[in-house]
Amino acid sequence: MTLNILIIDDKEQKIDDLRRVITSISDDIDVEEAQTIVDAREKMREVSYDLVILDMVIPELEGDEPSRTGGSDYLTEIYENPDIKRPLQVIGLTEYEEEFNQQKEEFRDRLWYLLFYSQRDQHWKKSLKTKVTQLMGMKRDFVQTLMERDKYDVGIICALSEEFEQMQKAFEGCVWDDCRLSGLPFLFRTTTVPTANLKDVKVIAVCAERPGVCATSILATVMYTVARVDSLFMTGFTAGVETEDVHFDDVVIAESVVDYATGRIEEDEAGEFNWLHEIHQVNANSNLLSTAASVTRDNCICRDINMELVDKNLRENRDNVQFRTAKTVCGPFVIASGKIVEALKENDRKFQALDMEGFGLYLTAHYLERKALWIKAVSDFADGSKDNSRHKCCSYASAAFLYQMIRTKF
Repeated sequence: MTLNILIIDDKEQKIDDLRRVITSISDDIDVEEAQTIVDAREKMREVSYDLVILDMVIPELEGDEPSRTGGSDYLTEIYENPDIKRPLQVIGLTEYEEEFNQQKEEFRDRLWYLLFYSQRDQHWKKSLKTKVTQLMGMKRDFVQTLMERDKYDVGIICALSEEFEQMQKAFEGCVWDDCRLSGLPFLFRTTTVPTANLKDVKVIAVCAERPGVCATSILATVMYTVARVDSLFMTGFTAGVETEDVHFDDVVIAESVVDYATGRIEEDEAGEFNWLHEIHQVNANSNLLSTAASVTRDNCICRDINMELVDKNLRENRDNVQFRTAKTVCGPFVIASGKIVEALKENDRKFQALDMEGFGLYLTAHYLERKALWIKAVSDFADGSKDNSRHKCCSYASAAFLYQMIRTKF
């Protein structure tokens, strides 16, 4: 953060004295000068200065005699001329004791400050340092407030509109508002989640409106760099790997994501194509993963989510949905082939889910050194019997898990 200061004075010696005092305070101060009112007016039409140091006896034009009312007249113009960018503060400066006594009340009425400059008495230096230091602190606090106003604690990305709709419903009692981030074509939604620690967590969410790594990576970058989220999540539905442990509607938290599309395809002598893929794995943020694991072990939270799914008529009252952390894979295709799933399992038989977005989320977080976590529920087993009947339940269940995680662990 740089403090921008304009010195309006026609005496080189005084300007040099002021500049030495000011620049001794900090390296983050930029000092400019104007030696006439006309020059000052031109500069202040173009630049917003944080502080203007105004000599009360100053010429209007170069070559004019300094006017005893020049500074006072220009002080009034700063208030009244809409073309002049008004500074945060003005410090008046005079070498004449009579003017000092006459004009200090005018400055005080406008909440500004008048200094009595003297080469014999150096007290003005201490006063100037104090005022500049105070202004730096005020600007720092102001900038921090603006940054905090537009900063969010949690970001959520959903690939598809049905996932986005159920995610918002799962945040029970939260009021969602539309939000536009300057220069971006996406419609965001924001809300606040009260937590068990009596802290309000600011949440911003967006729907990509399309599946795939590219859309997810772009939105993840926006969330981290523009909305400045601390933690980024993705909820929705996913394909699962059918085993004795994984069932429909189970919620999976990705401890890692492997990109199955990395590698090459070769043609052998018989004209058959062989898929030679490489292992490119990105792990989840360890802190978020640990927090999610603690939620999966909380029987009360898991029971409440299951009861909620039944109450919302999203699933029948049968075996409870399970919550687990597991390895996942990601690629550019919707897979509906048991043979392909078996081929993927040859690299790691422990993976339990596959989707089209997770790798984009985790890779972006990895490159930007940020936190991310993928949470989705199993809607099918990547075979030929795909249908859409479980999408609502899975989208709601994964988001309900995230909501409870935020509400109880943040």
